[in-house]
Amino acid sequence: MAGASVNRIVSPGPLHCLKVILEKEGPRSLFRGLGPNLVGVAPSRAIYFAAYSNSKETLNGVFDPDSTQVHMISAAVAVKLSFCTFFSNGYKY
Repeated sequence: MAGASVNRIVSPGPLHCLKVILEKEGPRSLFRGLGPNLVGVAPSRAIYFAAYSNSKETLNGVFDPDSTQVHMISAAVAVKLSFCTFFSNGYKY
């Protein structure tokens, strides 16, 4: 089938999509839903960073200070703690 042409649909890029949203819905539409999202995310991130900081501080006395092991174990502890805090109350995802 030599010489056959294929028609391809080219989707608009992200800047075109942004332009259309701004024209049709206005700039406020870009931030719709931000408040409820922050209410849900902020406590989880606060627990994560507090757990990470505390475990890093503790582990710096056990391992070489600021070593890869300290960062990796601290991150694992923080993820586990923040996950258990939000999903242990019967929250279904």
